[in-house]
Amino acid sequence: MLPVIKPVLKRKEVFPRSWQSVIFENYGLVSVDKIAKTLQTDEKTIAMEAERLGLSAVKYNPLWEEKGFITIIRNSWYLLPYSQIMTLLGYEEKRLEFVLQNEDFLQDKLGLFKPECEEVLYSPLTEEEQRQTETLAKKIAELLPKNARPFVFFDKTQGAGTRSTQNGEGLRILHGYLTPCGDAFLEDDENYLPDSLLQQYQQNGVNGLWVHGLLSALSPYPFDENASKQYPVRRKNLQKLVDRAAKYGIKIYLYINEPRGIAEEKLGKYAHLKGTVRGGVAHLCFERKEVREYLYNALKDLFENVHGLGGIITITMSENPTHCHSHTSANCNCPICKDIPPEKTASAVVNVIAKALKDSGSGAKTLAYLWGWSDHMGWTEEQTLRGISYLDKDVIALCPSEYDLEIEKGGVKSHVVDYSISNPGPSEVTKKAFLAAQERGLGVCAKIQTNDSWECSAVPYLPVFDLLVKHLENLRAAGVNDYMLTWTLGGYPSPMLDLVGDYARCKENFSLSVWYEKEFGQNAKAVEEASKAFCKGFQEYPFSVQALYLSPKTLGVANRWEWEREEKRSTMVCFAFDDYESWIYPYPYEVYISQFEKLLFSWEEGLRILENATDDNGLRLLKDCAEGAYVHFKSDYLHTKFSYYKRDIASYKDELLSVFKEEKEIAKRLLDLTEREPTIGYEAANHYFYNDRNIIEKILQVDELEKELEKKI
Repeated sequence: MLPVIKPVLKRKEVFPRSWQSVIFENYGLVSVDKIAKTLQTDEKTIAMEAERLGLSAVKYNPLWEEKGFITIIRNSWYLLPYSQIMTLLGYEEKRLEFVLQNEDFLQDKLGLFKPECEEVLYSPLTEEEQRQTETLAKKIAELLPKNARPFVFFDKTQGAGTRSTQNGEGLRILHGYLTPCGDAFLEDDENYLPDSLLQQYQQNGVNGLWVHGLLSALSPYPFDENASKQYPVRRKNLQKLVDRAAKYGIKIYLYINEPRGIAEEKLGKYAHLKGTVRGGVAHLCFERKEVREYLYNALKDLFENVHGLGGIITITMSENPTHCHSHTSANCNCPICKDIPPEKTASAVVNVIAKALKDSGSGAKTLAYLWGWSDHMGWTEEQTLRGISYLDKDVIALCPSEYDLEIEKGGVKSHVVDYSISNPGPSEVTKKAFLAAQERGLGVCAKIQTNDSWECSAVPYLPVFDLLVKHLENLRAAGVNDYMLTWTLGGYPSPMLDLVGDYARCKENFSLSVWYEKEFGQNAKAVEEASKAFCKGFQEYPFSVQALYLSPKTLGVANRWEWEREEKRSTMVCFAFDDYESWIYPYPYEVYISQFEKLLFSWEEGLRILENATDDNGLRLLKDCAEGAYVHFKSDYLHTKFSYYKRDIASYKDELLSVFKEEKEIAKRLLDLTEREPTIGYEAANHYFYNDRNIIEKILQVDELEKELEKKI
């Protein structure tokens, strides 16, 4: 089912006609014939109007439709109705529904509803509209990058450096930088994990890669046989990937969230297996023998027939419907499970998985990801420790390191949930979980963020080396030497990964200064000093779950600004709108702004230190990552100020003019940066957060806001 359609305040376009926005945002990204079909005109007209907009030199890049479709959907969400989005991408409704539901909660990121949009059709411009377009086209011509190279992430000759090719002891597992989050095993794995990338991971010391897996797509699924029709094809492709990765000393791990729920109307003869029901989806009751047998048999068969898999990373408490307590016990309405403690059910799921892998004879590992075994999902600390005590001794306890870490920023005390580099773990809560697992004889592994996090996800890595080393030292002191290095973001083969690999190989007396010399040569001292400045600033980041997910720094300058109150809530790592009270929580406005001023001041110092360092490939990327992070942090700062000031325009006219000037400056910096470095703005689960058209539209929009300001006083 597609998200429900709701009437909302329409977005204001920078062009005279909405169809011009469709052309401007999609020309070169989507084939001309699809744009023509969408607007119900011909290809010649599309080419003519693209030229009028200053896009005549733009060439079609089919990679956008293949690897950037999330960007296209996001850009069209408030512009086109469902029918035209499907025409634009060449999708049937089932395909769009699958993408929205399975590409890492895309429909949640878009707001869990579809804005009501009128059909956008082509009709000729009036003479006045042509004049307006001509004026805009002149500005576009000045701004449009000439040498942008989207999706050119890796030089095929990369990887022949001086780094070790020994993956070493201990687990260092990450998500591939290009690995899709939907149906990866129906795709050619060489497109998202080319040999050049695998080689670089090997040289970084990475020895595991995790990929989203849906068990109903990889093994026979008795509850809905249509779901597993292509499982032999997927297994064949999975085996190919496993074999290729093995050449580089890398194991493939499947990240699963099972047994997955099913739409209630599809249960049919299996209606007796229904447990908790939520939103029309039935959780499969894990107290039912058939459900346990299904999970065991499906996994055992998979690991018996796909040889060489590293193992399973299983999450048992999450947003997906699985067992009856998988959201929270408060949502459990299963008559059988409502009186069973959630830790009993969650650990039982893990143990069935571990037994299936053990009985398969594969030697594969079971990593129980304990995210959600916490007060975040309504568990007490005693329940967490009890759940660990129920786990079989073949299980490795994988804990989010920084969960519940106590922090204080600008005098405001709070706690980390996860996804933090600025606040190195482990927390006291996590240390207790590690200790409980160790005392039981289980293996322990820490889930950390290495390259980047939702604190700033639009750059390949954040050059805050000191903070990473501090986290690794803290974990080693807790007896933890195995790491899940990333969520879907953070898989770029960077110096940060190399640092983790070198640290793991060095059993004691690791020297960061020596590592700087090895990694950056003549620039070692400059990088060391710059990193200290970046770390100092980053520790001032006003961290909260709300800031992580809802703040403007994810889309950055690509967030659209409107004078009118937008009446829409910020959405997860997507649209910020003007809902600033949501993303600054729990900080007062003044504290949030003050913390960003401290961050930006120190970050600027780090950028100045790097200005005179000699450029080489490694340093150039570091500089670009540092500048990209700065632009995103500053966009958060400026967007928050704009959202605050616009509620009292008469009192803040000068401040608004200053914000407009600074926003356009950083937008132009970002345009230059993205032309030079294609990785900026990309993340595997979201594709490009923006492209050059989004940034240009923002500049044009701010130009218009400046003109309109006088009329509002």
